[in-house]
Amino acid sequence: MTKGKKKKQPKSKEPVSEPKTEEPSTEEKAESEPVMVDIAALSVWQLIPLFINILERVAWQKMGLVVNPHTQEIEKDLQQARVAIDSYTVLLEHLGDNIEPETKTALKARLTDLKLNFASQS
Repeated sequence: MTKGKKKKQPKSKEPVSEPKTEEPSTEEKAESEPVMVDIAALSVWQLIPLFINILERVAWQKMGLVVNPHTQEIEKDLQQARVAIDSYTVLLEHLGDNIEPETKTALKARLTDLKLNFASQS
């Protein structure tokens, strides 16, 4: 081989392209993006599960098991966690049969999980 000359590489028949990245699934988008809800258009039976979800997140944070997304710190306050869990319990009881059975079963399971974790943190 002569100095200064490079050996030619065979040309690929396929065009070179950037690696494709997969788009996040609808579920992943829903978890990462806040959803705007017109609460005035919802019934109380639709609002209660929303409030329960908020209380659940607060309970996890106040048990010190989830980082507070605003401060990026662990904040353990078991008294506040207990109030959040107790409020979740009361709201779930008030729902009665006014929500889908599958939704109610899922909410009950999540409440049980919260209570078990609270017991282990106390």
